[in-house]
Amino acid sequence: MPDQSVFGSYAESKADVAATRTGDEDRTDAIGEGLAAVAYALPDVAAAIRENTETRQH
Repeated sequence: MPDQSVFGSYAESKADVAATRTGDEDRTDAIGEGLAAVAYALPDVAAAIRENTETRQH
């Protein structure tokens, strides 16, 4: 697997923050952090899919 990009690193950071949120009052913040983690991970996911597709076509 390729090295983690800046986006992947940021996504991991957001996921870690979301995991530390507890209690009803922090639920909205945790959801927001989790969604941010997914959003920042998408460029790496897209790149991996693109790379896999190109490999299979050759």
